[in-house]
Amino acid sequence: MSVTQPKLTKLGFMKAGTGAGLIAGFGLFSSFFGIDQWLDLPVGTFYKTIGLTMGLDQFSAIASGFLAHMGTASLIGAMYVLASSKWRFFQLVTVPKAIMTGVLTAMIVFAFVFVPIHMFVMSPILEVQLVPTDNYSFDEQNGLATVLYDSKVLYIAMILHIVYGAILGLMSGFFLHDEYEKVPRKRGIF
Repeated sequence: MSVTQPKLTKLGFMKAGTGAGLIAGFGLFSSFFGIDQWLDLPVGTFYKTIGLTMGLDQFSAIASGFLAHMGTASLIGAMYVLASSKWRFFQLVTVPKAIMTGVLTAMIVFAFVFVPIHMFVMSPILEVQLVPTDNYSFDEQNGLATVLYDSKVLYIAMILHIVYGAILGLMSGFFLHDEYEKVPRKRGIF
């Protein structure tokens, strides 16, 4: 007697994508603190910049930045897997293809979401907060200035998006392996 597994529903694909997105987001968690060290910034500066734009301060800014980062990572994962279930070309039939489409997705998010938000939302808000004030120490103001004006920040962000996409694709490919196991392959990994 053979047991057939039911096909995943739209919600099932979204759950798999959410899980893969969270794993990929946690995969980058320590990288942000490492980058703070590499750029000689106070610990938590990258997460803090997100919270500062929401009007929060100190630890609450870091915590909200972390939560916003993880929420975005899971949302991107859910949309990625749901979209890949709808279009044949993007179906995650093999793990290498899943990694490639994950990186492609991350580059699209970097170019069309991260860069515009960084340039046109975060930067103007943070520039206003750079005005000397008693709310921020000299180190914190230097950290904000580095995030705003150092060209390495966009380069590092691009690399981190690629790493996120690769992990997202890898985990999605693992999660959905059984779903696509019997899908005929056209050529190699596709």
